Amino acid sequence: MKTENLSAIARIRIRRPPQDVFAAFADPEKMSQYWFTRRDDGLEPGESVSWFVGSEPDAFAIDVRVKELDRPHRIRIDWGADGKYSQVIWTFEPTEDGHTILSVQETGFTGSRDEVLARALDSTGGFNQVVVAAKAFIEHGVALNVVADHA
Repeated sequence: MKTENLSAIARIRIRRPPQDVFAAFADPEKMSQYWFTRRDDGLEPGESVSWFVGSEPDAFAIDVRVKELDRPHRIRIDWGADGKYSQVIWTFEPTEDGHTILSVQETGFTGSRDEVLARALDSTGGFNQVVVAAKAFIEHGVALNVVADHA
């Protein structure tokens, strides 16, 4: 099995228009309710920001480099830590009934074969939790903090 083309993918229908779903990822206050804690002022192409695992002042930081922001259709970032970066793309596809198909895909995993497989599997599980948490937050205002509760 070749590992250089592995990707982590998660998809879900969210019963809100794309601009609402997009905002839940682009707006730091909204995203902090259900996923990583954010201390930035929002995403802008070309900027680098940090997303935090927890809200403590010394929480582990993930470096995020914003590559593309096409409101309300697509967000593309490179993210990682310790010099190991991968690419994540969110797409917000409108449906005929005014809802959104949210897709997240992560590619570019590096390391040994076993490390790449482990990262791809972990990211697939993680992003599936994130899209469900985003759906709960966007549709129902329920904050499922999947980062704090990750086991």
